[in-house]
Amino acid sequence: MIQLPFELKPSKRIEKQIGKLNAALKLKLLDLMIKLKETPVPIDEFNVVKLSGSANTYRIRIQKIRIIYDVYWKEKRIEILKVDKRKNRTYK
Repeated sequence: MIQLPFELKPSKRIEKQIGKLNAALKLKLLDLMIKLKETPVPIDEFNVVKLSGSANTYRIRIQKIRIIYDVYWKEKRIEILKVDKRKNRTYK
């Protein structure tokens, strides 16, 4: 059975947050986005944690960067909510 990829389109706000990162982190985020389309929760390759208090929200950690995203399983869509350096406000 062929599994269709998930749709992933970052918003303008997310693109702006990614634009502020250094080139090495941008490459890692690009790699992550490609993998997310195939596997929405890539626990084998990245540090992925399901956030408590939400049914479909996950966090991926890449160095000091946190990517928080929602997975809409029925619609086969991923929405990136936040790309930010680790601070107390990251999870709010």
